[in-house]
Parts: sequence; C-alpha cells; structure tokens
Amino acid sequence: MVLKLNLGCENEYLNGWVNLDFNTKVKADIYHDLNKFPWPFKDNSFDIILVANVLEYLWNIEFAMKEIYRISKQDSRIYVSVPHCSNPLKWMELGHKHFFSYMTFGEWHNNKELYPLFQVLKKKIVFTRINFQFMNKIMNNFINAVPRFYERMFSGIIPSSDIVYILRVRKDKEFQVKKLDFIKKMEKLHPIDNLKFIREI
Repeated sequence: MVLKLNLGCENEYLNGWVNLDFNTKVKADIYHDLNKFPWPFKDNSFDIILVANVLEYLWNIEFAMKEIYRISKQDSRIYVSVPHCSNPLKWMELGHKHFFSYMTFGEWHNNKELYPLFQVLKKKIVFTRINFQFMNKIMNNFINAVPRFYERMFSGIIPSSDIVYILRVRKDKEFQVKKLDFIKKMEKLHPIDNLKFIREI
C-alpha cells in the first residue's frame, strides 16, 4: 500500500492522502505545528510527500527536511513548491521566513547536511503561478535553460514566482558515502580563506 502525506494541506484536502495542518479551522486528518519536532509519524512511513507552500513558513528548514527524510521510505518521492527568491510579492506576506533559489537543494556547497540525503530528480523555476500563466510557456524555457545565469543577472529585473523540486529519498549508505566523499574532494579543490578574501576586498 502506497502511503501519501500532504504537509500543510490548508484548503487542499486530498482524498487517499494523510492530510496535516496546524490550523484546526481547516479540514485535516492530523493537526500539528511543523515547527515542533519530532513530527507525529513513525520512521519510514511514507512513499510520497507533498510539501507545497509550506517550507517558507518554518523556522528551521534543515530540521524540517531531516524530519521529511526520517518519515520517508527509501526511494520516496518528495514534491516541493516554494517561493523563488526573486519574487517581490512574497515579501508582503509577513509569515514568510525563507526564500529559495535554484541552488538551494542538490548543490554540494549548499546545505551540506542535506546533500547526502536526497537526490534531485527535477528542479524548475516557475515564472508565474497565478497571473499571466500563459507566459510560462515562453519564460520558463528561457529561465530554466540557464537558471544560474538568470538568478545572477536577470532575476532582479525579471522576477519569478516559485521554484519546484522533486526529490528522491536516499537512505542507502553507498549513495551517502559517495556524496560525502564528493564534498570533501570539492572542498580541497576550492579552499576558502575568509581572512584573505576580506582583506583583498
């Protein structure tokens, strides 16, 4: 039996899923504040987890992702949607605590604690999810052809709405050791001397 979890369901109650929210005024199967750890699930419980417009509200993303890892089975799929760091409209919502980049997940130099735990199957910047959605057919192709270049050079001029990730949970030690070894190798190739950098600036 495939077990599916909808984290922070709000008004999107999904039949056949375990729906969780902290707000007792919305329909959910379980009520829990995701800022409080551990979450009320056993280890290795779920095959699929939907985390749509949730992570940006949490205080500690690393703890949350480790909880997602804990309650997921090996090879589980994690579907994540979060606001892109260039989206100016997201700053208007006071509850938002974080914004995300194309490089937030799946890069060895970012979030090293999480890097060996997940395999990135897909990540894509979304130009808009509400207004002018017809523009996605044009803008998404351009933006995601050169996402790093876009974020550095054009995201301040042409902001995007969201970014989506599809992650695969990897609990096999061989994968994790390989990723950790890769981090060590890259750190030796790219040493950082903070004092030198500050002095030279």
